[in-house]
Amino acid sequence: MPEESRPLLEFIDAVKSQGASDEFVVALLHQNGWSEKRIYQAFAVWYETRTGRPVPNGGGRIEAAKDAFFYLLAFITLGIWTIQLGALLFTAIDRGFPNPAFTSVDQPWVTRQMANAMASIIVAFPLFVLVSRGILRGIERQPERAESSVRKWLTYIALVIAASTVIGDVVTFLAYFLRGDLSTRFILKVLTVLVIAGGVFAYYLDSLQREKVSKVRTRSFGFAALAMVSLGIVVGFIQIGAPSVQRASSQDGRRLFDLSSLAQGLHIRWINQRQGFVLPATIQDVQKAAMGADVSIFDPVSGRMYEYSPVRGTSYRLCGQFSRADASGVPAEWQHSAGHYCFNLDASENVVPVLRAY
Repeated sequence: MPEESRPLLEFIDAVKSQGASDEFVVALLHQNGWSEKRIYQAFAVWYETRTGRPVPNGGGRIEAAKDAFFYLLAFITLGIWTIQLGALLFTAIDRGFPNPAFTSVDQPWVTRQMANAMASIIVAFPLFVLVSRGILRGIERQPERAESSVRKWLTYIALVIAASTVIGDVVTFLAYFLRGDLSTRFILKVLTVLVIAGGVFAYYLDSLQREKVSKVRTRSFGFAALAMVSLGIVVGFIQIGAPSVQRASSQDGRRLFDLSSLAQGLHIRWINQRQGFVLPATIQDVQKAAMGADVSIFDPVSGRMYEYSPVRGTSYRLCGQFSRADASGVPAEWQHSAGHYCFNLDASENVVPVLRAY
């Protein structure tokens, strides 16, 4: 037993010799600032000394390790789905209320980012619900597990993070308000953070109460979280479309990348040659002029060769077969309809390459 706990053991030995009950001694010591853990450790030593037998090990360390695993898993999945839900809703708000100074919300990488966020939520949220449900059932069977030090530490860490997020959110809102920079887009983002972080903070702060686990509180938080996640998933599918739509957009994005790279290659050749410039006769020759070895002259799905035909002077035509009409974010010179479509281009004009959509 630690040396600093020896006065505690001596006190227990003295008061027990006077006939004091264990309950009275525990309450008295606890009132004077001793933790229950230290008190019961001292009692264990006292009874081992009197009986000559060690206190049987009930697997407390194993239970603690199990609690640590489940609580860590619960808080990790909580962090994943809340952060990704916020990111998903932020992107949806940017698309619904775009900033005229930025056009990146319609770029393919933003769509991929939304898809990644949705995938993270779809995996993490159900796992969080299952793990949390298992933890609550364990506490209902063994109420003393609610006093787990692992649970309290991780809960307080979650509270600190959630409280810091809420405080930062409110401070940012007030700063923008005082500067007169509030906009609908910004207010919606502030409310999103406040609802998610505030809900997490309120739930876990209430869960630290000593009374029995509240089923009403748990169900209320569960339904609220499910409503927010469902809203995010629905908004996400509305924004990016079904997987089949994304696949078709990705294929069209590859086609646009190939065709725009071929066109840019011809423009660079025109810059280098100027007066002596002559359009290549075949698309294979155009490919040689294109920058980068990753440029293909074949459709990524059908395998058919793209169509190329010189017209006159520096004018030419590039054609491909597209799955869908042009998506938002495509430059004006590369907008197209679904099906077979030809772009009438000029090598003397600079052509903006299209980013890949996959």
